[in-house]
Amino acid sequence: MKYNIISDSRKRTPRKKILELMKLIEEDEEPPDSTVNIIFINDTRIARLNQEFRNKTGATEVLSFNIDNDNGPDSILGEIYISTETAEINAAENGFPYSEEILRLCCHGFLHLLGYDHEQDEDRAAMEKKENRYLGKLPK
Repeated sequence: MKYNIISDSRKRTPRKKILELMKLIEEDEEPPDSTVNIIFINDTRIARLNQEFRNKTGATEVLSFNIDNDNGPDSILGEIYISTETAEINAAENGFPYSEEILRLCCHGFLHLLGYDHEQDEDRAAMEKKENRYLGKLPK
């Protein structure tokens, strides 16, 4: 798989750690050979996407969009949009370092692209378990 990390934010992103995390997930989940774009934006832009595609008002921390159902190195599995502003607020509120929150959101977004969701309580628990497992495997 190929990962494009695109930042339209002034906040620093832990690119090496993000790539390590994606590779860990890839080993277990075996996604199709394709590309994932991980895009860091501000609250204004993510609120616009949230309204346009989910009909929800306001900023959110992460949005994932599946793009291409074709397999192959030239296909795009999807895009993960992360608000660095919301991530920073969440990290401070929960007592986590900002970089850990970014990694959690990347993991969460990638799992959505792979078909996981959290609409039902049991799905939420399963997804959180996977997130914790992958984040726990990541060397500090």
